[in-house]
Amino acid sequence: MTGTPRPDDLPERAEVLTMLAAFGQRAADTVPEELGSLELTWLVAEFEQRYGLQLDLDDERFGAVRTVDDATALLRDAVLTERAVLSERAVLAERAGPAEPTGARP
Repeated sequence: MTGTPRPDDLPERAEVLTMLAAFGQRAADTVPEELGSLELTWLVAEFEQRYGLQLDLDDERFGAVRTVDDATALLRDAVLTERAVLSERAVLAERAGPAEPTGARP
């Protein structure tokens, strides 16, 4: 993927490796499979900045991420969840109909 990711793009393992490689200024192929908590914290911050999404991770969910594959799955799930929320909001807005302009008179 090149440029800024769109919110509907799903992060791939290669992108996660690239983000992790920037932590410590190393090559993507040197990133270990096992992640430490500092790497994961940095990855989450980098992901939030790139994708414009806020991850709400409790300790259990954060602690369950141990590998690059775990992190990739977590980030993909975050994008899919955001997509579902936006879709639901669009459906609700459509059902509600157009908003009346303020100051409109009957």
